[in-house]
Amino acid sequence: MRVIRRILRDESGSVLVAVSLLAMIMLIVVLSIFEFASGDAGLADKRLDHSRALYLAESGLARAHTWLEAQHDPPPGIGEIGPFGASPETLSMGTYRVRIFPDVGNPAASRKLYTIRCTGYSGPDSLVLERDVVTHSYAQFIYFTEEEHPPETTRPVWFCSADRLDGALHTNGQIHILGDPEFAGHVSSAYGGPDDTDPSHTPSFMYYNGSYYDNLESSSPSNAPYDEPIFGDGYELGTSDIELPEYVDDLIALANDGGIVLSGNAEIILSRDAGEGPMYGYVSYRSLGAGGWVDVEFSSFNGVLYVSGEVNVEGVLDGTLTIAAGGDLHIVDDVTYLASDGNGPLDGCDDILGLVSESNVIVDSNSANADDCIIHAHVMALGTSFEVENYDSGSPRGTLTIHGGIIQRYRGCVGTGYVSGDEIIISSGYAKSYNYDNRFENVQPPGYFMTGQYYKRAWRELACG
Repeated sequence: MRVIRRILRDESGSVLVAVSLLAMIMLIVVLSIFEFASGDAGLADKRLDHSRALYLAESGLARAHTWLEAQHDPPPGIGEIGPFGASPETLSMGTYRVRIFPDVGNPAASRKLYTIRCTGYSGPDSLVLERDVVTHSYAQFIYFTEEEHPPETTRPVWFCSADRLDGALHTNGQIHILGDPEFAGHVSSAYGGPDDTDPSHTPSFMYYNGSYYDNLESSSPSNAPYDEPIFGDGYELGTSDIELPEYVDDLIALANDGGIVLSGNAEIILSRDAGEGPMYGYVSYRSLGAGGWVDVEFSSFNGVLYVSGEVNVEGVLDGTLTIAAGGDLHIVDDVTYLASDGNGPLDGCDDILGLVSESNVIVDSNSANADDCIIHAHVMALGTSFEVENYDSGSPRGTLTIHGGIIQRYRGCVGTGYVSGDEIIISSGYAKSYNYDNRFENVQPPGYFMTGQYYKRAWRELACG
């Protein structure tokens, strides 16, 4: 009996010790869970502050980007610019401070670069973002229209199987597709977008759909088996309009300030042969069909030549030039670069040409253009169209080859034809070979128009507090 009691006392003591150890372990676990929960809550708060700081910094970048695009001209100067001031802006979740710095090379550059820097603050956290943006020129499009039909009718003009465009394309109208055209660059259309005032328009392509009478509107990138375009760099439907300028006033101002101004109608020859061989590095002009030639070296003026009336253009360019006309601008023979061959500008070519008309740019119907026509230039027809004279009559004239780009208010016609299987057979006018001059990604003709948009070139996170 005494032995049993001792055993019970020993067991009771062991149980007490075990219970005490278990209680201690549970206490440690509870305290650990509490500490972990507290730490996790603190980590969650820190992550929330970081996310808010990031959102605030991105909001400031967007605001500054919008401010830049609202300016009539790219802001000058090399110091900090903008209306934002030194005091941070306050939102419900914190504050941000935004600053804009023009690139030091802007005064001499044709395209202007800006760095936007914004710091977002939320609680103890701060985060700094930078975005580099650059002005966007119309020369960066191989093709741009306000409307994808001729001015006198709403009849669509089609991109066909024979068409291959290797640069960026934008229209404020609707894109019409017949067969399998190839778009190597980015494609965008503002039809049905936020600036389209016709409520019946929805973002879409128009497909030929195998029949003149059975056209189909669709937002799909394909309409197999009839129409299967290739989009090498994607497409956007329903974008915002890009406003096309109507007048060449800015070019007139440049022509009056160190350029050349001609009144009335004129003709221009690049690298004119006066009897002793071509005068490379010169542009020659005279009143249309009359008077003596005036030969001007490119180094003697700023590269902008304005003609108040109509102008005929031909020749081989050895220099940098923009020709602007108040009336129609006529291509009366090939217009090419000296540093080029049958495939366009050569590597290292520094010849740059812009052809701008407040009315039309017209490839004349004449003997010189009867068998192919080659144009090395970026072309803008602000009033109406880039077109071929008598495009719908006579025999086929070969191929219209362009190395550069075409900007026009209404889609002009360059030929007629019909579909035969997967081919387009030309009946009159020209077949097309339109090629983008990739140099226009970084440079453009003197005084050339900007779209008013700024493209994002780089994005950086600099610091996080």
